[in-house]
Amino acid sequence: MNKNTCVFLIAMFISTPVLASLETDKIGQVRNVEGAVSILRNGDTLAADVGAALYHGDYIRTGKPGAVGVVLTDDTAISLGSGSELSLDDYAFDPKESKFALAIRMIKGTFSYITGQIVKLAPDSAQVRTPDATIAVRGTKLLIQVEE
Repeated sequence: MNKNTCVFLIAMFISTPVLASLETDKIGQVRNVEGAVSILRNGDTLAADVGAALYHGDYIRTGKPGAVGVVLTDDTAISLGSGSELSLDDYAFDPKESKFALAIRMIKGTFSYITGQIVKLAPDSAQVRTPDATIAVRGTKLLIQVEE
């Protein structure tokens, strides 16, 4: 085995757990995008392209005009209208370990929210936060408009 092959194999061996960890930390993905949409993650602004992964702590912003639809790993569906901002504050979906949590913060704009498996399996585990209130979600659908 030559030196380059050995270095390549060692690098792959070391990076595999990191790549696997990133995939398991994924909490959802972008399903559709219209107009200007961005994801703020760890101080970086990323394009919200269709298929883009979403992670705990992501902040989603739509421009004017703009709209985005996202689906979380428990099948929760969230749509944001033009000029909207949403933060994915907390998320856990591990039915084997009975770990369930969903906390989203709607900062401004219009939102459509359809519950997924978390609410079905652990109804007290989901919260939708707005500037004025925190809503414990036990139903199936919400339409919310948050004024600036």
